Amino acid sequence: MNETDWGGMGLGGARCAVHPEQLATRTCTRCGNFMCSTCAEGGAQTLCPSCQQRLGMEQRFPFNRDNWSFSELWDYCFDIFKREWLMLGVGVLVFFGVAFAANLVTSILPAIGGMANNSALSVVLTIVSTIMQQAVSGVMTLGLMRMLIDVLQGSKPDIGRIFSQIHKVGPYLITMLLVVLLVGVPIAALAGIVAGVGMVLHWDWESMWPVGVGVGVLAIIPLIYFTVPLYLLQAEIAFNDGASPTQMIRNCYAYARGEKLSILGVGIVGGLVVIAGTLACCVGALPAMGLSYLLMGGLYLSLRNGAQVDGEG
Repeated sequence: MNETDWGGMGLGGARCAVHPEQLATRTCTRCGNFMCSTCAEGGAQTLCPSCQQRLGMEQRFPFNRDNWSFSELWDYCFDIFKREWLMLGVGVLVFFGVAFAANLVTSILPAIGGMANNSALSVVLTIVSTIMQQAVSGVMTLGLMRMLIDVLQGSKPDIGRIFSQIHKVGPYLITMLLVVLLVGVPIAALAGIVAGVGMVLHWDWESMWPVGVGVGVLAIIPLIYFTVPLYLLQAEIAFNDGASPTQMIRNCYAYARGEKLSILGVGIVGGLVVIAGTLACCVGALPAMGLSYLLMGGLYLSLRNGAQVDGEG
């Protein structure tokens, strides 16, 4: 017996086999028993506790928002990387291969509009092509993150997990649209207001560069405050099978409460890892990206564990 839809809804009011006082949100993919959000660990597990025990999968991610530190998280992720670097690199290669193929195919659409010599059709096909590219890239990123979260929780890398998030294409696109509307538009509006004030006052930016630097610094503060929590968003979409798009965005801000500088720091380290891998004659770029995503997933799990949020399972 398998789940029939995203979030485990539609189980007809069935009760969890282990916690009968709780409604089931999904079924075990091995034995078919009903599972509540507790047994499913907020969507992280597809196997019930009994099957996990039988298969020797009791290992759990060791950190939470109260006990994690960057050095311990790095050591934990790097130990996994040393064991699984080849499969992590293969996973990243599959991700890029599928995304590149999808971009290649969808790029044909605008060309069709151009050949038809129809401006309106060309615009429509360009928009459709962009949406399709974002959708494929997005769900493949979610799949890669889902695979890495499984690895962080003690499982072996399963390349097939990269294709496990296709059913979330709708929630993913809606979530990204909300991010643009709720965060991107206000930030762009703020930048426009600053530029407009400068034009009205006829600022000479060459002679008033200290003012420009000051304005830039002031603009960075809200930019960091509002966008850093979204570093966790892809992991949240991949991991949390029961929340709505708006709830997942709120969850990320809840996870980031008091931890924004830590998130920024881990993001910078992840970027430096990718740069270092690329500089190594490009041979280390794919494994390095795997390690960077592994750090992202580890940070997400650390900040999520112990957080009080809604919409799990």
